[in-house]
Amino acid sequence: MIRPGIFFRGMAMGAADVVPGVSGGTLALITGIYEELIDTLGGLTPRLLKVWRQQGFMAFWAQANLTFLITLLAGIVTSIALLARLITWLLDTHPVPVWAFFSGLILASIFLVLKPLQQRGGAQVMAFLAGTAVAVAIGLAPALSAVGSGATVFFFSGMLAICAMILPGISGSFILLLLGMYQPVLEAVKQGEIPLLLAFMAGCAIGLLSFVHVLKWTLHRYHDTVMALLAGFMAGSLLKLWPWRIVEGEGVADRWLTPAQYATLTGEGSQLGLALLAALLASVLVWLLYRLAPVHNVAQGS
Repeated sequence: MIRPGIFFRGMAMGAADVVPGVSGGTLALITGIYEELIDTLGGLTPRLLKVWRQQGFMAFWAQANLTFLITLLAGIVTSIALLARLITWLLDTHPVPVWAFFSGLILASIFLVLKPLQQRGGAQVMAFLAGTAVAVAIGLAPALSAVGSGATVFFFSGMLAICAMILPGISGSFILLLLGMYQPVLEAVKQGEIPLLLAFMAGCAIGLLSFVHVLKWTLHRYHDTVMALLAGFMAGSLLKLWPWRIVEGEGVADRWLTPAQYATLTGEGSQLGLALLAALLASVLVWLLYRLAPVHNVAQGS
């Protein structure tokens, strides 16, 4: 059965994935489809071909949950095609309220991800702190210089970026920035360099289908600890989303400022009131999405 809400959740994920520092996995987690997404991707194995041969195409389609997956992917692709230019324009012209909106989105989401957890012991605390530390380390990491820009580099860049993209709080596009591959990938898209793009997509496919099996296994066995780790990733990503900063080094190096310092250096004003309003609106949006979500992050029977 077609679920229209999945398409719009895909659009939200696609919009997030465009922005370095924001993860589409975060939006999947907020809207209650993260575990279904991981289970669906983890279920794409050669065993499905046997189901097709023995039970027919419809059984194959249903067991693979392809209606969900294709609808979600359609939303992601539609969003990237329609909203990428708008989001990048907003980031260029109104960076403070936009980053404040994303910060409010993530901050409110952390509490809602942790709220349903039944286990709140030392393991979950350590997982949260570890996730925060990893995300902060990634945010502070110096950029690498890509060694060449051949198909092999594109392939492995795709593998690393897609693994980050599926994790809440860690942005695949930011990983590309750290690898020095964000601009080469964009240029390959603009120039229509099909061999390089195919190599990148192959890396994404292999990386995703390999990584989700690990993620699916850990979610089913250590659900609350993994959720605490993912919430930590989100908390650590707030460093990269601080609204009053000047981005340097082609989008990788940041100077974190106070609102007053930002106003002095840029001459654009601190925009503190507008930023607080944007963060509040984002928090309300997250709360509404959470209320409308069919499933909250509660451990399911494995």
